[in-house]
Amino acid sequence: MGIAGSTATLVEFILGLYVWMIVLRVLLSWVNPDPNNPIIQMLVRATDPVLVPMQRVIPPIAGLDLSPIIALFAIQMVERLLVTLLRGGMSGGGLSGILTELLGAVHLLGTLYLLLLFVRGGFHVHSWYTFRQGKRSALNLNHPLTLFVFRVTEPAVRPLRQWVPTISRLDVSPLVAAFICMFLLSILQDLLFGLAMPGMGAVMR
Repeated sequence: MGIAGSTATLVEFILGLYVWMIVLRVLLSWVNPDPNNPIIQMLVRATDPVLVPMQRVIPPIAGLDLSPIIALFAIQMVERLLVTLLRGGMSGGGLSGILTELLGAVHLLGTLYLLLLFVRGGFHVHSWYTFRQGKRSALNLNHPLTLFVFRVTEPAVRPLRQWVPTISRLDVSPLVAAFICMFLLSILQDLLFGLAMPGMGAVMR
C-alpha cells in the first residue's frame, strides 16, 4: 500500500470519525442532554473548534442552524481532496481527480439549489392559482422551512424580477432562475464528463 496509501486510510478514518461526532452532537442536541455528562462535554470540546467559527460566519436562516450541515460537507470535501491527493499524487491524474471532486461538489450544491428554486416556483404558482380561484392561500409564509426556501433563493430571484415580466400577475422569476440554473448545470455536467473520459480511457487500455 505504501506510506501515502496508509496515510490516506488514516485520514479517512480520522475525518470519518469526526463526521460521526458532529452528527452525534446534533442528534443529542434534540433531546436536551445533560451538559455535565462527560461524553457530552467531550463532544462539545471536540466539535466546537469547527462549529463555533462557522456559526459566527453562517447565521441561522429561519431559525435553522446550518453550521453543522456546512461543517459536514466541508469535512467530507477535505477528506476527498486529501485522499485523492495522497493516492494520486501531484500527477495529472491526481490533479484531475481533485478538480473532478470540486466540480462534483459544485454540481451537487447547484442541483440542491435548483430543487429549492423549483419549490419556490411551486409556492408562487400555488398562491397565484388560489388567488385566481378567489380562495385564501394555505401557504404559511412564517413556517421556518418556507422562510428558508425564500431567503436562500432570493439572491438569484431578485435580479431577475427587475426584467422578467409577470404573466397574468404570476411572478415567474423563480422558474426563470431555475432554467438558468439547469443550463449552467448542464455545462458543468459536460465538463465533468470530459474530465472523466481520460480516466475511463486509461482503465480500458
